Amino acid sequence: MGFGTYVADRLVPLAAGAVALAFSALVMSVYGLEPAAVGFVCTVLALAAVAALVLDWLHRRSFYRRIADALDALDEPYLVTELVDRPGFPEGELFFDALDRESKAMRDRIAAARRSRREYREYVETWVHEIKTPIAAARLVVRNNPSPAMDSVDAELDEIEGYVEQALYYSRGTSLDRDFQIREVVLGDVVRAALRHKARTLIGARVAPVLGELSLTVHADPKWLSFVIGQVLVNAAKYRSEKDGRGSVRIWAERHETGMDAWATRLVIADDGVGIPASDVGRVFDKGFTGENGRRFARSTGMGLYLVRELCRKMGVEVWLESEEGVGTTVCLSFPDMVERA
Repeated sequence: MGFGTYVADRLVPLAAGAVALAFSALVMSVYGLEPAAVGFVCTVLALAAVAALVLDWLHRRSFYRRIADALDALDEPYLVTELVDRPGFPEGELFFDALDRESKAMRDRIAAARRSRREYREYVETWVHEIKTPIAAARLVVRNNPSPAMDSVDAELDEIEGYVEQALYYSRGTSLDRDFQIREVVLGDVVRAALRHKARTLIGARVAPVLGELSLTVHADPKWLSFVIGQVLVNAAKYRSEKDGRGSVRIWAERHETGMDAWATRLVIADDGVGIPASDVGRVFDKGFTGENGRRFARSTGMGLYLVRELCRKMGVEVWLESEEGVGTTVCLSFPDMVERA
C-alpha cells in the first residue's frame, strides 16, 4: 500500500483536521495571541499529525507487505494466515480474521475434495479388479469355442481390457502414495514385458517388433513404464501403414549428452505407420485429444498419450514425439541419470 493511496483513503478525516486547525488558529487570533505564537502552535500540531499519519502508514504497510510476500511465496495461498501474525490495529484485525475464516473454510473444502477423490480412486481400483473376473471368464469361453466369431469377440475383449487398464492407471496416476516405486530396471526386461502384454494386439494388426540395444539400465517404476510402452505399442498397431497392411515397430535405447558431464538414457520407439498430421503433433499429449487419425483410422479416447505424459512426468521422465505423415511416428523417453547422494 503506497503512501498516496493511504492518504487518499483518509481525505475526510484529514480535511476535518485541517478545518479544526484553521478554526483553532482563528480563535487564538481573536483572543489576542501573537501571530508568531499562533503559527508555532499550528506548526507543531500539523507536524504531530503528519508524524502520526506516517507512523500509522508504516505500521499498516508492514502488515500488508507481509501478507503480499507470503502470498507470493506460497504454492497454496490459502495457508497465508499460518505464516503471518495477527496485526495490532482494528482494520487489520478484521481483515486477518476474515482471511483466517476463509482459509479454514478452504482447508475444509480441500480436505473434503481429497477424501472424495481418494474414495473415488479406491472405487475405480476395486471396480477394475472386479471387472477382470468376467473378462477372464469370457475369454475362457471364447478359447473353449474356437470360431471366426469367437476370434472377433476375443479381439473386442482385448479392447475392453485395454480401456480397463487405462482407467486403472488414470486412477493411480492421481496419487503417488501406493503402487509407485522408482528403482533400477533394465530397459530390455520392461520392453519385453510390454511386448508380451500387447502381443495379441500387435499380431492382430500384423505389426512386428524389431528390437535393438536394450541392455541399458534406468530408474523408473517398472509397472508404470511397462504401461507407458504398451500405450505406444497400441498406437503403433492402431495406426499402421495402409500400404500392405503390415508394419513394424523398432525399439532401441541409446545414451546421449544433455549438458556438460550430464548424460541421459533415451528409449526410442519408432513405427512406420501412417504418421500424424503436422497440425496435430503439438496436441497429441492433450487430454481427450483424438486428432484426425483418431477419427479416421480407429476408435480413440484421446487418453493413451495423455496418460503416457502424466505417468512419465510423475516418474521424472521426459517424453516427446516426432512424426511425419505417411512415414511414421517416433516416441522418445529420456531418463536422466540418478546422482548418488552422500
